Formats: sequence, C-alpha cells, structure tokens
Amino acid sequence: MKLSWLWVLVLSAFIVSACGDDESSFAPRDDESSSSIEEESSSSSVTLSGASAESNGSSSSSETLRISGRTYSLTSLDEDSIACDHEGTYSEIVYEKALYSVVCQNGFFVNALQSSSSEDSFVECDAEGQISYMLVDHVRTRFICENGRLVEFPESSSSVKSSSSYFNMSKQYNDKEWIKYERFVDPRDNQEYRTITVEKEAYNRTLVILAGNLNYGNMVTAKTATYSDETVEKFCYNDDPWYCENGFGGMYTWSEAMGLPRACDTVALGSTPECPEATGFGEDGRRQGICPEGWHVMNEREWRMMPTSEGFGAKPMLSQVFDGRDYIGLAVLLGGMSNPDLIEKNYYRIGTDGFYWVAEEIDSLRVGVVSFTETNVNFSGSMKKPSVLSVRCVKDY
Repeated sequence: MKLSWLWVLVLSAFIVSACGDDESSFAPRDDESSSSIEEESSSSSVTLSGASAESNGSSSSSETLRISGRTYSLTSLDEDSIACDHEGTYSEIVYEKALYSVVCQNGFFVNALQSSSSEDSFVECDAEGQISYMLVDHVRTRFICENGRLVEFPESSSSVKSSSSYFNMSKQYNDKEWIKYERFVDPRDNQEYRTITVEKEAYNRTLVILAGNLNYGNMVTAKTATYSDETVEKFCYNDDPWYCENGFGGMYTWSEAMGLPRACDTVALGSTPECPEATGFGEDGRRQGICPEGWHVMNEREWRMMPTSEGFGAKPMLSQVFDGRDYIGLAVLLGGMSNPDLIEKNYYRIGTDGFYWVAEEIDSLRVGVVSFTETNVNFSGSMKKPSVLSVRCVKDY
C-alpha cells in the first residue's frame, strides 16, 4: 500500500479531531465495521504531542514498544513509510478502511501491532499538565502529563463529580402527578426500588419496570474483584459506594448480569463445557440473570416500547439529573462505564453516556447494549462482554 500521499490527510484528521466532539464508545451490532471504523478514526485519531514511548532493540519486526498499558510489536512500512519528526509520537491512521496504530521511530512511522498488556507500561512525557489524546479500542481517550507519565484524564471532566461534589440526585425521579410510581422490595437484600407501569396495547403487554438501576450484589473494586461464579459482584463508579447507593446502582460484566459463568465473557454460549448453552436470549428474550425472581433483564424490544422514545431522542426517558424530561418516570441515568482493557479498570463517561445490557449475543466477544447520550438513544449498539455496565429489570408477564 502507498501511504506517502496520505500524510497531509493524516495531519488534517488529527487537527480536526482534536477540536471535535467525542463519539460514543459502543460499536454497531451489524456488519458495519468497515465504514464505521473510517468515520470514527477520521474524527477521533489524534497524535500524542510531546509524548514519547519506551522501545527496545533494533528496528525489526521483533522489536517491542510499551505504550498506554500495552506491549506492541513493531513492523516496518518499508518503501511506504511516512516521514515523521517527533520520535516516539503515537498516532492512528485509516487506510483502505483499516485502522493502523503507528509510532514515530528513527524518523519514520511504523506499524504498532498490539500483542499483550502490561500493568507497568506507560508513556513518558515532558510537558507537565499538557492534555493529549489517543485511541483506546477505537474510543478517543484523554490523557494528562503528570510526573513525567501520561495518565488517563476522564472525558467531559466538567460533568464528572468528585467524592466532594456529587451529582444532585434530588431530581432523579419526575414526581409529576401523571407518573404513578409503586414500590418493590427485592427479597434478597431488602433493597427498595420505585417501579412504573407502561401499557402497550399494540403488543397486548403491560410492562412493570424498575425505575432505577439494579443495585444487587457484593461491591468489589478493581483491585478486589475475583469474578467468582459463586457470588454476584458489582462495581460502583470510581470504586466509590456513593454511586451504588445514590441511584446509579451497580455495574456488572455481561456474564454477571446474565447469571452466566465467567467463562462466557470470552467464548460463545454453548461453545465449551465451561460456558454451556442457555435460554432467554434474543431481541425479545426474557433472561432473569441477576434480576429478582419473577423479573428479567430489560430486552431490546421492551426498550423500544417505551413511549415517545423512537424518533424523539433520549430526553423523554432521561432523568432530570441530566437535563432530561422523563415523561414516563423511567429516570434513565448517564452512569458511564468501565472498559476492561484499560489499566486497573478505569471508569469514565459518567454524565456523558449511559449503557444498559440486553440479553443478545452478537458473537463470542460482543453482545447487545442500549445506550444513551444527553440527546440520543441507540437501541442496537454492541459492547465487549467484559465491559462493566448498568442493568434494568422488567417484571415477567
């Protein structure tokens, strides 16, 4: 492939992306990878200005590079190399609808192919306090230079609340007279939830839905999680129990949310004895998972049944905490997520995005999610199984 002509385009893409808005971190469920990669990368690939990386050995295919918590193997682009001036600068480019990770080495960009993870890996920097960006699993992620190393700096930090300045949850529920909340107590732990009832005559269904995120299980942190199949482990945003106890509820891996063995986060259902075949999956599936007995994880079709949701964006379902209108009392929260590929299970995107598991397996590694921003709702996104997201429950009918 000839890349020399692409250099000007790469620079242009980096400049535009550094000023652009962030995109959602979920991937499309259908086979849209070629077009979506090109669009996402052109809008979010940026260079790490002022950053350098550790490398060892000579310029050969066996050389390795440590950057942002991962070890990369390096391969030369040979005669198609692009000249670069800043040694160790990491970038990403798109060529023929494929995404390439590249690093500046000995005056030329070379491919950086991810091979493994390393907890002590880091990217060096010399501009204290400088903000830089890079792609992590196709998600534009912000970093700050602290003590000579790049450290992840959460996106939309103005929306993120520290332990001394939490969200005002007094507006979590819409207490208008037309919204009729009822009460449900989970007999497993006596946790109390509000519920709403939604009549869907066209489907001959009456949906009773938890008006809050599920908050069941034993809290664990990034350092204490065992992922045992013997107990339900929940994460709280930023490893802070305040979020679990004040409306945001627990966050779970997909296998945990679906009540499956941990092995199912890495293989397809029914493909191994460790991850046997299971029922209750699909667009209209009713999988109990970690919901109380007589309830199931809210599926895609039920999400689509919510009044005024289709074609009207997220605000009709979004809690007033995040400037939503919440016409039906569902109180959807932008509770963020955790990405298992980031070091020490970093949490991010709270106040920007909300993600909810549904019982749909796309392939051995990806499953369905319903996702929200302040303005939009997507009913057909997907996410990697070990990601840590929220759960809503619906009463069986």
